[in-house]
Amino acid sequence: MRKTRCILIDDEPIAIRILTRHLELFNDIDIVATFNTATAAINYMRDNSVDLVFSDIDMPQMNGLEFLRVVKNPPRFIYTTAYREYAADAFDLDVVDYLVKPISIERLGRALERYYERCKPVINSGANNTEQCKVLNFKSDKKIVRVDTDSITHIESMGDYIVCHYNNKKVVSRERISGIFQLLPNDKFIRIHRQYIVAIDKIESVVGNMVTVNGLSLPVSRSYRSDLKKSMGV
Repeated sequence: MRKTRCILIDDEPIAIRILTRHLELFNDIDIVATFNTATAAINYMRDNSVDLVFSDIDMPQMNGLEFLRVVKNPPRFIYTTAYREYAADAFDLDVVDYLVKPISIERLGRALERYYERCKPVINSGANNTEQCKVLNFKSDKKIVRVDTDSITHIESMGDYIVCHYNNKKVVSRERISGIFQLLPNDKFIRIHRQYIVAIDKIESVVGNMVTVNGLSLPVSRSYRSDLKKSMGV
């Protein structure tokens, strides 16, 4: 099984050393890089694959919350911080967990369990889960709902859950929107916001920072506007 590729970001070297020692106790974790600024981490992530980010929040140049907001198609995040007061803002960004220093190995283990739970793939019958899928099988209310990707109009994130809208119906499943996005055909779907994925051919109009899909107006984040224009050839 491939190890989880992690990066650690903290402006305090001792915090990096302690977290590194803790993570080395977990055989399926591969720390591929460490950084003392979010800017350096962003530069690394442009050219390198990362599965999981452990990030401090209170850092110079760019704090951990700003960091997650500016990263396109971000990997999963676990915050490590000395401050409790940022927790609500962090979970609004759909992070895996929020760890308050000093971090025990037991607490770190629970955070990784949450990460692995989120990593459980949407199963596409007869296909490799790492490939883009034609049909997605969503687990919902103890049943499997099969959805043809051609029928999907948009997908929205609601914390630990996503809502997939298709054929004027919807299905709610415990999934992470970034994981779903990786399974969708990249020539047919686009991320327009940290909370929304839309089918390109289902976009009815674009006005300012809003798109209309299936009669609904959805917001477009500033960081995704250029991708939207490119996908629509404008």
